[in-house]
Amino acid sequence: MNAWPARTFATGLLGASLFASAACARAAELNLWVMSTTEQQQQDMRELLRPFIASNPTLRVNVTVLNWESAWAKITAAAASGQGPDVLELGTTWVAAISSMGALEPLSEQQQNEAGGAKAFFPVMWGTTHRLDDAKVFAIPWYADARAAFYRTDVFKKAGIEARDAFANWGSFKQAMQKINGTEIGGKKIAALGYPGKNDWNVVHNLAPWIWNAGGDVLSSDGKRSAINSTESVQAIVYYTSFAAEGLVPRGALEKDSGQIESGFFNGQYAVIFTGPWILKQMRTPKAKGGQLETVTAANFGIAPYPAGLKGNQTFFSGSDLAIMKSSKNKTEAWKLLAYLTGRDSQVSFSKMSGMLPTRLDAASDPSLMSDPHYAQFIAQVKNGRHYAAIPGWGPLESVYLKNLGNMFDIVGGLKGKYSALAIKQAMDAAAQEADQVLSSSR
Repeated sequence: MNAWPARTFATGLLGASLFASAACARAAELNLWVMSTTEQQQQDMRELLRPFIASNPTLRVNVTVLNWESAWAKITAAAASGQGPDVLELGTTWVAAISSMGALEPLSEQQQNEAGGAKAFFPVMWGTTHRLDDAKVFAIPWYADARAAFYRTDVFKKAGIEARDAFANWGSFKQAMQKINGTEIGGKKIAALGYPGKNDWNVVHNLAPWIWNAGGDVLSSDGKRSAINSTESVQAIVYYTSFAAEGLVPRGALEKDSGQIESGFFNGQYAVIFTGPWILKQMRTPKAKGGQLETVTAANFGIAPYPAGLKGNQTFFSGSDLAIMKSSKNKTEAWKLLAYLTGRDSQVSFSKMSGMLPTRLDAASDPSLMSDPHYAQFIAQVKNGRHYAAIPGWGPLESVYLKNLGNMFDIVGGLKGKYSALAIKQAMDAAAQEADQVLSSSR
């Protein structure tokens, strides 16, 4: 139910404290919950918070790191019981749901202005801080994720294909993948495209850009009904799944998750994948430190936008926001912490630690980040970013979509019935029917 990629980190609930001076006998204590977004989240948060602690010696911050897989259950339980932290990270698709439970402290106009207000952030990200049907703001954007195409420049060159032409539109992209498929690099054949199937928690996010670019959507404009079975949405899903049906995506990829597909890209299995900015950090990091710097892929890759459909080439743009829980007994200090973490300098620092994108415009354009040409290429795609409608019922709705799209991938993979455009339409009709029931009950 989160808007995040499948990345594997150490599991379990971890705790750490950043202590103020021992002389401060009456130090206020703040509890902060964040997700495991970096390889060493505890250590990185300690470093990120060091200037804040130095400037606020009467504060103590206890940092708890949650796994994305279990965070939704823990956060909703905290929201229901009123026993949560002072400040917490929320996936951008979660803010509407948790605020609708009455668990978040609304942020005043003065607080919003102190953070820079809507004008300081990417508009798409600011739109996640409040419900679709209510302008009351409950969170501030912290860091972002977007998607783009990563491709092997050496493979394209050997196949005689210009990336600009290949990613121009759906027709040229399909032709390019057909020409590339099976190209030999170092005596090893490479598949044209890699994407995961039903075993990935990003299934909806993987499909959304294609659906939007065909003129479809996953929801009606008022957020009250499913649109996943519309003519345009089904057209996009049929196009997307045709790559696997035609053998341009190996059938084995459909059993993998996003992390495994990324590993396959690094290992030379796929010429193209669609993923997020975090792999830029991996390709800048030596293997000795868990990265991919020495791989052939790291020395031969480029970034491109989604191929344009009839309605453009939008990408999925999401991330995480920070909010204050209504149950906090230290709201003034909690706001200080939230404002610090969402400030320009903190966002630049955390982007370097995590590989994620800043949500602030001034941080995203920071020279120290823009000096990396691949980062600059990636940021250029964000202008076409789009997010789902911020509705309280997104969590259960996404679960419905995940289940039904999983059934669809069984059809694509030849495990259930025969693949056809009609079979995909029927699967999406079933998804829409179940989704409408969920949406109706969540109003």
